Amino acid sequence: MARFLKSRKSSHGASPGSLIFIGNRKMEKSEIHLIAYNKETLIEKQIDNLDEIQNGLPDESVLWINIYGLQDTQLIEKIGEKFTIPPLELEDILNTDQRPKIIENENNLTVFLKVLEYDQENTRVAGDHISMVVGNNYVITFQERVARYFEPVRERIRNNKGRIRKTGPDYLAYALIDTLVDGYLQSIENLGAVIENMEEEVFTETRKEIVQKIYRLKMNVSFIRKSVFPLKEMMLVLNKTESKFIQKKTYSFFKDLLDLSTQAMEAVDIYYNMTNDYLNIYHANVGNRTNDVMKVLTIFASIFIPLTFIAGVYGTNFDFLPELHFKYSYFIMLGLMVVIAGAMLYYFKRKDWL
Repeated sequence: MARFLKSRKSSHGASPGSLIFIGNRKMEKSEIHLIAYNKETLIEKQIDNLDEIQNGLPDESVLWINIYGLQDTQLIEKIGEKFTIPPLELEDILNTDQRPKIIENENNLTVFLKVLEYDQENTRVAGDHISMVVGNNYVITFQERVARYFEPVRERIRNNKGRIRKTGPDYLAYALIDTLVDGYLQSIENLGAVIENMEEEVFTETRKEIVQKIYRLKMNVSFIRKSVFPLKEMMLVLNKTESKFIQKKTYSFFKDLLDLSTQAMEAVDIYYNMTNDYLNIYHANVGNRTNDVMKVLTIFASIFIPLTFIAGVYGTNFDFLPELHFKYSYFIMLGLMVVIAGAMLYYFKRKDWL
């Protein structure tokens, strides 16, 4: 399967709003994780069905529902019915190839994101599709698999650190997006360190493995680029749009996310250009190495041209060549060849051709 575009054979020809899962199945069975909290109370549990959501929730609480696994289209449909999520948005939630964007309707605000992780052992950036639905008193997150992307936010809620237990779902959404953006920067930093550490190797080596390594790094940067550029667009839209689901005091935090996304985009651009430069330097080094070889061969050929001429003259089949009957002719000829070759080598050295 292509890395940059998921197969859409299953959804080909389907009507808009059809709930069809697009992507790789990463879990056998979907799971529902629930957190409900206010200033004083916290409830955290795993539930089996959506009917358990309203049981025993604290008053004026913020509800965070996390869905692990997107392959269960019936569960996604039930969530859409319960929280009035439009079918077109549910379709995008099930499409793991959906680019980052933001959609608002009368009932909720839906954010589509990617989470990025750089595997240093395999030198490969992997990504998961994350969707987030923000309502008046709830946040629903959809993940492809069980992962610890949001664990820092859960720890802040459990330990009642900062303002998260004192604010609404809009601040929770900010905290979750902030965690993902921090992951972007961490992945870019790790990949960037590998790219920067290659500099000396690129300048000095011309092995085939070098160009393969550069190409893999460029592919990883392109994979990150595919997610970071739409993220910047999404943050611009979010900061310019007045949404009823985001309080005015929370917009200052989203402006910080805009700065972080700009920083991420600038870093990706720098590393993308660096990989291009590395490829150009590699090809230039290979060309220079070939030129050096050709120069040495040309010098040797230039030295042997006059020597070959002398050998050719005295190798002719004429009957009368006076030098042939001189006692020391052979040694004189060899000496002349050595002098000519030495003079030419000296001349090439003076010209810095050697």
